Amino acid sequence: MALEEVFSKAGFSDGEARVYSAILGEDGATLQAVHERTGIERRNVYDIINKLISKGLVTYFTENRHKTYRATHPKNIIAHIEEDEKRLAEKKAALEGEMARLVSAYNSSKPEFDVRIYRGKEGVKSLFNEMLDYPDHYFIGGNWGCIKCVGRAWWGGWEQKRVEKKIWWHDIITTKLIEQNPAPKKYYESCVLPPEFNSPNVILIFGSRVANIYWGEPAFAFVLENKEIARNYLGYFKYLWKTLGK
Repeated sequence: MALEEVFSKAGFSDGEARVYSAILGEDGATLQAVHERTGIERRNVYDIINKLISKGLVTYFTENRHKTYRATHPKNIIAHIEEDEKRLAEKKAALEGEMARLVSAYNSSKPEFDVRIYRGKEGVKSLFNEMLDYPDHYFIGGNWGCIKCVGRAWWGGWEQKRVEKKIWWHDIITTKLIEQNPAPKKYYESCVLPPEFNSPNVILIFGSRVANIYWGEPAFAFVLENKEIARNYLGYFKYLWKTLGK
């Protein structure tokens, strides 16, 4: 594995990984030398080096009006990550303490009929995270496109949270892909639509929301929030479930 890959896994941006790799192991690296080794524009190299200095990962000295850069001990990377984790924990605690007030403000601004669009992988992740507040999820046309969209690792974490909360997943799938993507073992049930109903999108019902998700590139979710509409879609789901069960 190249050093750039190691640093990327540690949370470095692509530019930071390349610049840090170019400086690491050098007795002294000049701005021009880093530029030549990385192919990154000098101005961007300068900005990236300053970020690495602010993180305590690179140091410098000036001789004859020229700066020379050296990496500090690699253990400082771990120390920096630990500091980030501490700051994130503090931010999370601060938000959790105000969550009731934030949710109240959010709910007070919601109209009776709400329409929202969630775009791309991060948008879909946000939608699925919001689903974890509801006891039942109903899928029509499920095809495991979600795993391809958000990645198996993220999906595994989300699935673990769903099971821990004992949320039921009721799934009317378009095709059997159990070998490639084994069905969840807990709080899950499914039935299968005929092959002609195969589609790249899925309809999802939870609470008073109905989401139509397209697993394309980028992924796209069109979400309606209205109790009456959600009730009607849930009626369609139950009719399909009963019919396919026969």
